[in-house]
Amino acid sequence: MKNKVKKDITEALKRLGLAREVSLAEIEKEISRAETSFQSFLVLGILSRIMHFQDDKSAELFIPAVTQWKNYLPCEDLGGSTPEEEMKKYPPGPRESFFISEMMNEYQQRLEDLEEKAESPNAALEFDVQSDFSKFQEQYLSRVPLEQISDLANSHLMNIKEIIMEERRKDGKPEDKIAKIGVKIFAENTAEGTGAKIAAIEDKYINTLEELMNMQQNPGARSKSRVRQIRKQFEQEEPYHRCGPAPHQFYSNYAAVVFLDDGESVEFAISLLDRALSYKPDYDYALEMKKGLKDMA
Repeated sequence: MKNKVKKDITEALKRLGLAREVSLAEIEKEISRAETSFQSFLVLGILSRIMHFQDDKSAELFIPAVTQWKNYLPCEDLGGSTPEEEMKKYPPGPRESFFISEMMNEYQQRLEDLEEKAESPNAALEFDVQSDFSKFQEQYLSRVPLEQISDLANSHLMNIKEIIMEERRKDGKPEDKIAKIGVKIFAENTAEGTGAKIAAIEDKYINTLEELMNMQQNPGARSKSRVRQIRKQFEQEEPYHRCGPAPHQFYSNYAAVVFLDDGESVEFAISLLDRALSYKPDYDYALEMKKGLKDMA
């Protein structure tokens, strides 16, 4: 299964023209340090490119694969084991599988009902799915099913959490894992949540460019600390824009910020302009800036 994940991602990168820009090792490193794959600027950048080109086939290949890959990477919470290894070692029993599946189906219906009732156009952005799901899960696990389990020896009516714990105990699960019952859900794993994250990155970038243009045109409005903040922002968001539809513009803007931040970093600024020109050799803005920086040097 892990090989299929890598194969599908490789195929998607080829379709998107990113095979030379993004490596599987880089994607693995990104998602291994994020709680979910869609917290990665690199992964979000690839999704942005998929959306820009409306490439349904790439979406079918990339999205399930990059989501599943997390299951094959070591996890600190599991003592260095992967979720797949943990699942094979301690598979859930039939009752646990049934209740968790029922819980997720019920919560999905809850989300659909809330979406239909939402009046505000920004309701999806205002809604905290993690907090809502946490409360829902706690209430669900506290329910007492009408049908009790006869082969689980217990003297009182058990709620769902207790039934799962008893099943785990009966199956010989490690004692320290028996009471650890819970499923995590993340807003960025939904289409709406991912779209909102991408929109937030794009809006922030556009606003920053307007601010940067004002600084270039009005030296008196230039703030050294603000320029440094923008440079850090661009450094952090670089993986996203590298995969976007206009990387030549991003690297040119990045070069301008580097020069504003430190006029002595001419070589680094020129290297960023060379990166921009590798995408678009006739990009006049980058050509003119490069000539100006070389003359200055």
